[in-house]
Amino acid sequence: MAATAAIGARTLQGRHMVILVFILLNCSLGVNFAAYGALVDAIETSFATTRALAAAGLSMLTLALGLLSPLVGGLMRRTSIRTLMLAGITLNALGYLLLTQVDRIGFMLAVYMLMIGPGFALSGPVPCTAVIANWFDGGRGKALGIVNMPIGNTLMPLLAAALLATYGLRATFLGEALLLLAMLPLAWLIVDHPDQKPERRDAVDDANPPQDHPMTARQILRSPPFLLLTIGVSLLSAAGLVMVTHIVALAIDRGIALAPASLLLSAFGFAGVIGAPLFGWIADRVGGGRAFALLALVQIPAWLGLIGAGASLPILLCLAFAIGLCSNAILPLFGSTMGSWLGSANVGLGMGLCYLLQIPFMFGAGPLAGAMFDHFGSYAPTILLHVATFAAIGLLFLLYRPRPAV
Repeated sequence: MAATAAIGARTLQGRHMVILVFILLNCSLGVNFAAYGALVDAIETSFATTRALAAAGLSMLTLALGLLSPLVGGLMRRTSIRTLMLAGITLNALGYLLLTQVDRIGFMLAVYMLMIGPGFALSGPVPCTAVIANWFDGGRGKALGIVNMPIGNTLMPLLAAALLATYGLRATFLGEALLLLAMLPLAWLIVDHPDQKPERRDAVDDANPPQDHPMTARQILRSPPFLLLTIGVSLLSAAGLVMVTHIVALAIDRGIALAPASLLLSAFGFAGVIGAPLFGWIADRVGGGRAFALLALVQIPAWLGLIGAGASLPILLCLAFAIGLCSNAILPLFGSTMGSWLGSANVGLGMGLCYLLQIPFMFGAGPLAGAMFDHFGSYAPTILLHVATFAAIGLLFLLYRPRPAV
């Protein structure tokens, strides 16, 4: 009876961790990423700068995330994840408070690079995924799918736009800072891992699961499962970034007005509310490798459909939604599969190293798609390039079976 009660209490606490991480991650992603798009025009006007520099804040944040994520992954082995998240949220909020005082675009970009980006690295996807990986062996994919449902990405741009229209840009930065500071009591409730995990493990696609012991950065970088995951996640994420960056331009190029064309981004983002938990559930049933293969292969028809959809907004909306179902599920699948293939003890450092190696893909995907459009006068070659990568990724993940980590 005592053992049953302990397992029940642990299960309940694990569900509490899912709720806490869901709120914290959605707030962090919503404030730092989703809200930024609503502020670009106001930043350009307020700082008297170019559109390119006004939009560069996210590039600075992404660069800081990629460079610092391996360090964050290593720190999680020496310091409480809760402590790191508290420090990250505080630094993140202080960055937005400082933005209310700066008046030059160079200073703004420096704040994003030196404060907001590092704060996000300490409190964003890497530590949040590590907490869930620590708490869940069975049902890890479903739990990660739930916490990665992009509710914040849907609501935060609307909130930022309302604040901007009513009170102005600096008040919006202040509101973002206060919202982040309000998350500190919730972050204080985070528990890194249970005292004792359940014995049950996922029926993931490794019949012989990896020994759950810490690996060094060199061991992870030389691990075939990690290398395959990094290749797959980098190429899939690059395709998602191209979709976010160019889908509106694709629609406008075909004669659709800006306002209805922008609905394509809403459809793409909202699809994650379904896609993230759906693919997490699939990963728990058939394994992370097969789930990744499915995610890559099922979006091929939707991407090909973009070539023949013409200027039909309803068809483009359906295609954007279908692609969003898959793209928004990459992160939960990544965390779940990393935990299964390398062991939960290596999720944080493994994700951090992967973010570092992704930097060229994330920086190069959007400009490459633009350059190909300028050269060919069409997005069709870009679409076919990504379709080819989906086919290769699908085949690789279908055939590969990880060996136990040593």
